[in-house]
Amino acid sequence: MAAPLEMLRDHSELLIKQTRKGCCQECMGCEATNEFLVFPNVQKAKDSGNQIMYSKESSSFCCRLCCLNQRSFTQTVWSGTKDAKGSEVMAMDRPFTCPLAPLTCCCVPTIAFKNGDAVLGSAQVPCFLCVPALDVLDASGQKEFQVQQPTCCGGCCVNCWAEGCCNCKIPFYVYKPGVTPSSGNQVGKIVKLWRGIGTEFFTDAASFRVEYPPDASAESKARLMGTTFFINILFFEKGANEENKS
Repeated sequence: MAAPLEMLRDHSELLIKQTRKGCCQECMGCEATNEFLVFPNVQKAKDSGNQIMYSKESSSFCCRLCCLNQRSFTQTVWSGTKDAKGSEVMAMDRPFTCPLAPLTCCCVPTIAFKNGDAVLGSAQVPCFLCVPALDVLDASGQKEFQVQQPTCCGGCCVNCWAEGCCNCKIPFYVYKPGVTPSSGNQVGKIVKLWRGIGTEFFTDAASFRVEYPPDASAESKARLMGTTFFINILFFEKGANEENKS
């Protein structure tokens, strides 16, 4: 395992902050390449000098214009900052998926994680109807975590108040496989934070707080970080929002 990946072992949480790159381009209907800054936690994100990782998507203009959040792309995470990138921490590869996924079983949305030449694992979206969920798989293809939004009404609906009222937080809870997803059973969480009216309504820039399971290894933390990027493109880019409204 490469040393840069080991840096995740020392962090119990992360703040992943998407930049407002390409605002004008997005207003004209074409997604810009995603770019993220990673900080140790929410408090330290107030000072850009505390940034520990930088990530950027690589995809073609035509793919972003025509395929929106179904597009194929690769994405890399480096230690350091945009202007002083260090070693590669991990890389992601997301293939194109059918717009009808995950309602169809023949085209499962998935993303693969790598550390150099070593396979780290993947995340995929099982077929769901009401409550968005993802499966996180380890390097051997075994299910390591189930990530889904908290529920109410016997598991039939998303619990919009799980993180409190009137704070606009959107949580995805992390569960061990085989555990019934319910309040108090989660071992970690990925929470989309509110960034203000201007950012939320006029850009796709999102911020996520990732709280890791206490016993998570560096590889597990990398997979959950990659899953956070996957959640962003699946559920919080304009293409996803437009489909959810239709």
